[in-house]
Amino acid sequence: MASSINPISPDGPPPDERPLQIADPRWLPSITHRDYFRTHAENPHVPVGSLGASRTRIVRIHRDYVYPRESNTPAFTPQFPGYPLSVFMTEIEFLDLVHEVNDQLDQAFYPLSLGNMLDGCIGFLTCWLCEIVYTSYHKRKSLELERFLEKLNEEVYKARGIKVISPRRTAYLSLDIQVPYPFIRPEREQNI
Repeated sequence: MASSINPISPDGPPPDERPLQIADPRWLPSITHRDYFRTHAENPHVPVGSLGASRTRIVRIHRDYVYPRESNTPAFTPQFPGYPLSVFMTEIEFLDLVHEVNDQLDQAFYPLSLGNMLDGCIGFLTCWLCEIVYTSYHKRKSLELERFLEKLNEEVYKARGIKVISPRRTAYLSLDIQVPYPFIRPEREQNI
């Protein structure tokens, strides 16, 4: 019976200098997906010891640092966390939400967009006194994202008992979704 592991020859390079192969254990991550991705945590957006703290949990969508833009605009991972979020929304709804939030954040934070470059030039020329007179492109786009999330929470997610927290409250490090605890879908939404 032939072994699938090739012995290291004394004439070849040391093990750390060999090229990585997909089956090579050095290629595999040191932690598993389950260890890294915690699906829910206590709610830091409500006062400690309140009724909301004991009856809600937060599903945290982590920031994605490999967003397809050269600048480091905030973006969140489109990886669906599954349970308990799957009780309240489908994967397609989740992907639509994350892509819309990422697109709006990209418009607001991308420094080489026409609006941000124009605001930078006008701000420099007026020593940023122009911000007294009008709102910058970045602030307008950030407020549009806030209004979008408020409208979505009110029209769609309130009936399901969930709420998308503004990424501004987490310093754009995560997109938090507040879900009721225990994870039971409201009866009027059982057919989703």
